[in-house]
Amino acid sequence: MKVKFFQALAVAIALLIAFPAFAAKKIMWDGFWKKPSKPRSIEIPIIGNIDETTETLTLDFQSDLGDVVVSITDASGNVVYQESVQTDVTPSVTISLEGLDANGGTVSVTDGENLIYGLINL
Repeated sequence: MKVKFFQALAVAIALLIAFPAFAAKKIMWDGFWKKPSKPRSIEIPIIGNIDETTETLTLDFQSDLGDVVVSITDASGNVVYQESVQTDVTPSVTISLEGLDANGGTVSVTDGENLIYGLINL
């Protein structure tokens, strides 16, 4: 009896951990990001996901990019959100899209030299 309980509990915990990964939509980036010391482009060092159930955007910075500006624009190009992020201090940022007119707009990240952007579809 105890074994079945613990098996059921383990399955429930595994499902709770795995569920958010399936609910998030990955941001498909466009643009470029270059390492300062090398002239060639590298793989984009930011992972962006939108959780449609909570209407949140999460940006995970895979390396220290220094100070960057995260902007969200609506479908007409008007800035509806902007934040400066120190990626050495804050390697992950979660932004609530609730109340923002962001559907059909873009999220962009720039350090003044590099720029990447992706479409927001809720």
